[in-house]
Amino acid sequence: MTASVNYLLDRSSAALLIFIAAAALSCVLRLSPSKRIGIGIGLAAIVAATLIPISTRSGFEWIVSAIERPSAPGLLLLAVYAFSAITGRTFGRSAEYRFGTAMLVIAGILLYPGAVGFLNYDPYVLGYSGYLLPAALVILLAYALYRRFYFIVAALDIGILGFLLGAGRSLNLWDYVIDPVAWALAAGAWIAIFGGWLIRKLRSGVTAPAVA
Repeated sequence: MTASVNYLLDRSSAALLIFIAAAALSCVLRLSPSKRIGIGIGLAAIVAATLIPISTRSGFEWIVSAIERPSAPGLLLLAVYAFSAITGRTFGRSAEYRFGTAMLVIAGILLYPGAVGFLNYDPYVLGYSGYLLPAALVILLAYALYRRFYFIVAALDIGILGFLLGAGRSLNLWDYVIDPVAWALAAGAWIAIFGGWLIRKLRSGVTAPAVA
């Protein structure tokens, strides 16, 4: 049972990324006038990736090896992107979406520069022991509960519970609450949010009547 769960989780990010890319591209090209067709195109892309060889592996397995296993928040964010890709619905105006993606961006900025050697101190070690990272997660959970951001609470609870039960291969708490794919997607979300805000401001400035 554990082997099957690990197998599915290891491939979940790759499958969802391929699905999202194909479904979103089909919408851009106007190939999916319905949700059903968008879902079909996304699933067909996953099947095609398993059939296209890259070296000694399929394209799908190559993508699996190139990205890491998703964290619980990362998997939730991928699911949100998949839903957005097939429905065309955006979540930039959702306070929970903005807060969750902002926390991922901030966590990634704090974690990854040191983890790859750009800083003298590696914050990744905080996930092995100590109280700083757990305390930060408790504060984050308390605020999310206060704001009734229940999806964020559920994602963090699942990640923390997985760490406590040793459900994954990693012994580091960071790996259960953030992953590089989630960070990149969250950063992209905030680029889109800021870009949309900037465009609206520019348009309102252009259309505003001149004051004598």
